[in-house]
Amino acid sequence: MIVSLHGELLRWDAELSIAWVGVNGVGYEVLIPAFAHGWIAAETSGEKLEIFTYYHVSERQPTPLIIGFQHRQERDFFRKFINVPEVGPQKAVKALTYPVSEIARWIEAEDVAALRQLPGIGQRLSQTIVANLHGKLTQEALLQSDGVSQLISSIPDPLYQDAIDALESLQYSHREAERLVTETMRRHVDIDELETLLRTILEQQVSS
Repeated sequence: MIVSLHGELLRWDAELSIAWVGVNGVGYEVLIPAFAHGWIAAETSGEKLEIFTYYHVSERQPTPLIIGFQHRQERDFFRKFINVPEVGPQKAVKALTYPVSEIARWIEAEDVAALRQLPGIGQRLSQTIVANLHGKLTQEALLQSDGVSQLISSIPDPLYQDAIDALESLQYSHREAERLVTETMRRHVDIDELETLLRTILEQQVSS
C-alpha cells in the first residue's frame, strides 16, 4: 500500500487531472480530485512536495490507480466516501468538486439537495451517501472551510465532548447533539467555555 509520496512535481495535466511525481528517480502518475486542482496547480514544477495517497487495484480495475491529496484528513474522508455502495474511486474523484469540509457538513446536515450538486451524484445516490455516512464525519465537518484540512486548533476536544454529554442530559439524541455542537463550534470558533457554548446552541434553537 502506497500511503504517501515525497518527491517533486514533474508535470501537472489539468485536463486529465493527473500529476506526475518523481520520487528517487521513479515517476508516479497520480490522479488529483477536482477540489484539489487549485492546490496542485499552484505548485511549481520541480518543487518538493508531499502527497497523501490512496492506492487502488481490484479485479475490475486491474491497472493500479494512485489518487493524491494535499492533507491526510482529505484522504481519510475519501476512504469513507468510496465505501458507500455505488461510489467507487473513479466516481469519487470526479464527484469531489467541493472541499471535503463542505461535503462532510452537507452529509451531517442530511442536505441531499446540496449533495446533488456533485457530478454523477443523483437523488438516490445522495440519499444512500447520507444513510451510510451521516454521523460518521464529525471530524471532517470541523475542518477549516478554506480547504486547508486541519482541525480548527481553537476547539478543545474535551469541550466538544462535554457539550454533547450536556445536550444528551437535556434529552437530545446523540446524533442531534453532535450536529448542534459541530455546527455551533464551526461558526463560533472563539468559544472556549462550556456554558457559553451551550447558551449559544440553545439560543440558536429558540430563534430557529
